[in-house]
Order: sequence, then C-alpha cells, then structure tokens
Amino acid sequence: MLDALKLMTTIELAHAGDCALLGLDREGYVYVEELYGEHDWLAQHKISTSAGLLETVDERCGMAPAPAPLPLPALLARPSKVKVFDHLNYTGARWRGRMVDERIVELLRDLSVAEKIDLVDYLDWEIDPLRLLGIAESTVLSCCAYFDGEYLVCRRIRLAYRVPAGQRDDHSLDCDYDSIEVHLLHRLPADALELPDLRECLTDLDLCRPLDCMTVDRKLYLADGGEGDIKSALHIFEIETSGDWEQKKTETVKALDPD
Repeated sequence: MLDALKLMTTIELAHAGDCALLGLDREGYVYVEELYGEHDWLAQHKISTSAGLLETVDERCGMAPAPAPLPLPALLARPSKVKVFDHLNYTGARWRGRMVDERIVELLRDLSVAEKIDLVDYLDWEIDPLRLLGIAESTVLSCCAYFDGEYLVCRRIRLAYRVPAGQRDDHSLDCDYDSIEVHLLHRLPADALELPDLRECLTDLDLCRPLDCMTVDRKLYLADGGEGDIKSALHIFEIETSGDWEQKKTETVKALDPD
C-alpha cells in the first residue's frame, strides 16, 4: 500500500518506450530521457511541472540522427545509482519452453494460491490463476529513500504460466509454458533480506511500467514507461506524513460534526 502518495501532476512524454530520470535542477525543472522503437531511438526533455515539455531533443526515429544532447545545468538531485537491493535480484527459467526440458519447477519462485488470485485480478487478466507457475525473474530497477529505514522500489518481475497444449514458440517448437512481464512500485525495508508477499506489492496507483524514481523535498518523481498506445509519463507525487493524515482526520471529523 502506498497511501502516503498524493498525485500532484502527470506529464505525458513523446513516445511509448522506456524512460529514465536525468535529474532535477535548482529552478524545479525535471530532465527525462526516453528510449523508444526497435532501434532504441533517444529523446530527452526539459519539463516544467506546470507547463509540461519545454525543450526536447529527439532522433525522431532516425530522421534526425545523433542530435546534440540536451544541455544539463547543475542539478539539485539525481536518481540514486546505489544498488541497494542487488542481492534480491534473480533470473531463473527461460522465457518459454517445455516444463520438463527446462526443469521449470526447480527454477521458479513459488506463488501462493492467494497471490495468484490477487495478481490475476490486479492485472485484469482473463486466465485461470492456477495456470500461473511462479516468478521466473525479479529485478529492482531503481530505488529511492521513502520513510526512515524504508525505500520505494521500481521492480520488474517475469511470471511463467502454462499455455494450452500444442502452442508453438517463435521458432515453431512446441512449448507448454510462456512468460509475461509485470512492473511494480512498492516499499522495501532498507535491510530487506527477502522479497515481500506479492500481494503487498500491488498498488491502486494508475501506472503502466514504473522504471525510475527519486525523492526530493517530500516529492516523488516517477518515470513511468509506456506500452502500445500508452505513452511514457512523468508522475510527481507529494509524500504525505503521519502529521498530514492526522490533520485530514481532524478536518473530516470537524466537517461531519461542526459542533
């Protein structure tokens, strides 16, 4: 649960690929870059939280090759490059194949039935939850300080699931399992030695593929990758404290009972 996050604004970017934060300058402008298309074309943006995209350099799918990078001023903050949770990353089974040949049961991280049910519901995925086999890969892509002793993480997982008999992969070979990627934004203790129950990692925030994050002055800056018709975006959240919650509670009580 990420109840402390209050969305302040969302700025849509130019493409539907990967994106990353470059930093925040002293005037409050945010710098973001995108990689998009089959050839990883580059676009970089200077963003105003009120006016949106102010300046952009873009390879435009190769029509403007090798543009000069967007000039970066002295930055007040950059996303952290410290790999706090590398010890929690793992890669197991191949993307698809035959379960017997791949010894897939030995390679996957198990999911409880409750996790499978909640995950399928979260993804709005029309599949029998019992077809989910487990987690084949998990990688923390980015992290930033949240509350004392706690981080927010952008995490990518790959789920393996059974497919109907007779399905073939890209090389026309029979396969009975395939994979799907899911991107998550969730909390982790700074001293975490294991990953939490997957149900604790599902949020009701409207995100597509959270890829990069940083926190500055009680604000979360989140680079959210696009997919299909959904363009990448920069989301900015206010991080509310327990004092904020108590104030809201008091205001609510007064509104309901002014006497």
